[in-house]
Parts: sequence; C-alpha cells; structure tokens
Amino acid sequence: MDRNNNRNMGNGGDNRDYYRKRAIQRKRERELKKRRRRMVLAAVAVVVVIAVIVISSVSCIGGCVGGAGNQQSTDPSQTDAAAQIETTAQTEAETKPTEAATDETDAQGKVPPSYFDDAVFVGDSVTMSFQMYVDSQRNEGIDCLGKAYMLCAGSLGYTNAVLMPAGDPDSVLPIYQGVQQPLEDSIAQIGAKKIYIMLGMNDVGGYDMDDIMENADTVLTNIHDKNPDAKIYIESVTPTIRANPLEHLNNELIREFNSRMKTYADMHGYGYLDIYSVVCDEDGYLKDEYCSDPDAMGIHFTPSADAAWEDYLLRHPEGK
Repeated sequence: MDRNNNRNMGNGGDNRDYYRKRAIQRKRERELKKRRRRMVLAAVAVVVVIAVIVISSVSCIGGCVGGAGNQQSTDPSQTDAAAQIETTAQTEAETKPTEAATDETDAQGKVPPSYFDDAVFVGDSVTMSFQMYVDSQRNEGIDCLGKAYMLCAGSLGYTNAVLMPAGDPDSVLPIYQGVQQPLEDSIAQIGAKKIYIMLGMNDVGGYDMDDIMENADTVLTNIHDKNPDAKIYIESVTPTIRANPLEHLNNELIREFNSRMKTYADMHGYGYLDIYSVVCDEDGYLKDEYCSDPDAMGIHFTPSADAAWEDYLLRHPEGK
C-alpha cells in the first residue's frame, strides 16, 4: 500500500525487544533440539548394533545345526532365499540412522531452513514486514528461511506491474542490484528455484476482479516463461482487521480473490499456501495482536504474525 505507511509498521522499540527475546528463545530451542537429535542417533546406533549381532547369531546357529546334524535342506533355492532375507535385514539396519533423522524431522513437522536457500519471496508491503522480521532473526544469528531472498516493494500489485512497467515514472517494481526491471528478470538473476508470490492486496478493491485476474495471469506467465525450471507457489492475500479503516477493501473481496487464485494455481500446477487462515481469527479477520497499524491501514503485521507465517512455511513449504 502507501510507501510511507509501509516504512512505519508497528513500534520499532517493541519490535526490537521482541526480536531479541525471541532470538534468545529460538537459540535455546535449537540447542535443545540438537541434544535430542544426538540422543536419538545414539539410541538408533545401539539398535543397529544389536540387530546385526542378532542376525549374525541366527546365521551361525543355522549353519552349525546344518553341518552337525546334516538335517538342513541343501536346496539352492532355500539357500538363496535365506541369503536374501539376511541381506535385506542388514540393509534395513544400515539405513535406520537416516530414517530416524527423517522421522525426527517429520515428527517436528518442519523442513530445515536450508530448504529455502534457493527461494525468492515476491510481494508488497506485507512481505516487506516479513522481510524486516527475517532480517532481524538473521542479525541475531538465527537461521531464518536459509538464504531466501525477499523481492518486494510497497504498493506492488499485479495490475501496476503490468500497467506501469520498468521505466515508467510511476513504476513501483522492486529494485534488484540497483536496477528496476520486470519481476521475471530479477527472479532469473537471483537464480531462484522456488518462487513464493503474495500479490493482490493493492489490486483488490481498486480494479475489476476479471481485470485483476488477467493481469495476474500476465505476470505469472512471464515469470514462468523466464524461469521454466522454478516451482511457483501462490500465497493468499491476508485479511484486514475487524475495525477495517479502509473503505475500498474488505475481507469478502479478499476471499473472492483468494478463491480465484487458488483455482488458477490448481489449473496451472502451482502450489497454493493459505496464509490468510494462519493469521485470521475465528471470524476471518486479522487477529488484533497480529496487526501493527490498527489505526492506519489495518493490514500490516506484527513480529508475532510474521513468526506464525514463518512457522507455516516450515511446516507446509508447498501448501497443504
């Protein structure tokens, strides 16, 4: 939305204090997780050793009985079958540490932050808030979404990306390495293989819905054509607060747009991430504690909302 509003989201002092406390908490949680992981791997190693000993003992007993009593069958097919069973058991035992590590990750329900090393997040001022959160975490030494890049600009939308291209004096396209250029070109230069796009807040309420979808198709098609090997994920537009100060924008329009974008994503094989549901209350409004500008625009996020967004990405990097 408005650039000046975008630069003044929430109380700066409170945010920094929140970030500092959260950074300390996250650091403790990561250290505890590492200790638990070492304990699990040690336990798995013991299980593997025991399994190998048991398998070896069973094989020895079988061989000894066969040699002493001459009562075991010498049918080659049975010998091959026994060898195959032993080999399979040994292979399973050898792979258990890797499986255990995978199971631990699954139990946590999160991918590692490095999953996003090759990702770019494209968005407007809402994503700019998220960028502030990510940067603050990284500044505290916390691995937040790996090396993901944030390509965002206040007031950016599908419509103005098409109607006010690079070179237009009113263009709001983000600048990458000192150059304002089409989104698809910046993404290609970043080298992203995962593209997360949250646009539409600056379209809904200001333009006809069919026109918005046409412009969205233009932008997304250009991005896909320029980056054919990258996976595209559409992030839903997020809600306004209950006491919505904006006359032209409301959650009914936002939900209609999100519904259309989900259908579009499904048709084109793009992932869809429902961030709206992550930050809304039981009535579909942006939670009061998640809103940093209730007396201004009523749409921008607090650090706690950004943290919930990050958590959703780690748990559902490709959507539900």
